[in-house]
Amino acid sequence: MTIYAHKLKTIDISIAPVYVNPPGRVNTVTLQDPATSVMTDLMHVRAITVDSDQTITFASDLMKHVGVRMLVVIDHGGLLGGLITARDMLGEKPINIMNSERISRDEIKVHQIMTPVSILNPFDFADVEHATVKDVIIKLRDAGRQHAIVIESRENADGYILRGIFSITQIGRQLGMNISSDGHMQSFAEFEQLIA
Repeated sequence: MTIYAHKLKTIDISIAPVYVNPPGRVNTVTLQDPATSVMTDLMHVRAITVDSDQTITFASDLMKHVGVRMLVVIDHGGLLGGLITARDMLGEKPINIMNSERISRDEIKVHQIMTPVSILNPFDFADVEHATVKDVIIKLRDAGRQHAIVIESRENADGYILRGIFSITQIGRQLGMNISSDGHMQSFAEFEQLIA
């Protein structure tokens, strides 16, 4: 029996630059491209999650550490409990909770300010497969949201799986627009010009 050993060569990089995250690495798209081209596909990328009983301080630190503006909230059973965004943590919700419950900001829990699963209104992956980037932008604009989730029916089982996430900031980048990620609701004015 012959065994083939593949040889690995090393490369001398002392004479050539090696770029980390070079400019233009983002996959560019057009409004007519498939919606899946701007969806973070959770079959290929792991969702960044936070437990619903964690503090918002922990959630905020996690967002900063991994470089995202939204976390998937997991409930006690390990199921989707909701979403929490940087905007949620910077808005009025924490202040209202601090005043009504007489607690410090560090005591506020994720479940107190997250958007619960019951009102997420996710997209169905079967529909997303037939939609365009423009369709996603219009739906996000009409809902006044920066993020949306995509669910998919489980084969031969009850329930759904969390299949994907749309982010208006990411879509803007992929369209070649310079979208700020400062946590405030983005103006859709630039998108309106593109759509028109």
